[in-house]
Amino acid sequence: MKMFAALSAVLLAPLFGAPAFATDEPAGSAVVARYNFDGGANAGKISDLSGRGGQLTIRGANNGQVAIMTQGTSRFASFPGACAATAAATCAKALLEAPDDADLDPGTRNFRWAATVRLTTAQISGNANVMQKGVATTESQWKMQIGKTGRAQCVMVARGSRQSFVARSAHPISDGNWHRVVCERVGTTLGVSVDGEAGPKTTIPSTLSVENAMPLRIGGPNLAGNGDMYHGQIDDVYAQLG
Repeated sequence: MKMFAALSAVLLAPLFGAPAFATDEPAGSAVVARYNFDGGANAGKISDLSGRGGQLTIRGANNGQVAIMTQGTSRFASFPGACAATAAATCAKALLEAPDDADLDPGTRNFRWAATVRLTTAQISGNANVMQKGVATTESQWKMQIGKTGRAQCVMVARGSRQSFVARSAHPISDGNWHRVVCERVGTTLGVSVDGEAGPKTTIPSTLSVENAMPLRIGGPNLAGNGDMYHGQIDDVYAQLG
């Protein structure tokens, strides 16, 4: 499902206006995971559309579920609401998870990850993790999250040094509308775009490598505690290598 008609060619269109980012899809690049939820969930599984990624499995705690919702002819994933801090032990939580896959470990190569998101300020409890592979304190990580102020954030944590780099959108996006967020690492630059508009960029080392044995997770880092869970809606997720 494409929440924005103008984004229907997002895999082919340039994501950033700056010359440092290619205007055409790089030679040899490949979409390695893609999910749009139009097929719904079958026995708790959501199919990958790229032909290279694994199925997403719905995982929950305390009766938490990821609901596949319909709006017009479109479908998207909706995550459980936020809970009070005092209710962390009993809070309903849920996320989507695909198995560890070498195609999702870019190493030092160019890499792009994207999702269409909708949430309000009231749905943000701490940081809201949209999608990630890896955790900041172990091995390495790439991640998209919505920060406490509602700004989209693209994060990379280097293998070995565990040094963290963040590119943040210029404006908050927690306004209850759908927004397309794209994170992209190109050489020594980490950038973020929202609805096709390039945001601030962060310089990263050319040697920054992301490679880990963690699964791909959408909607939260894990089901422990109540931290960094995403409480809005998500659609049109993909990861692209090269």
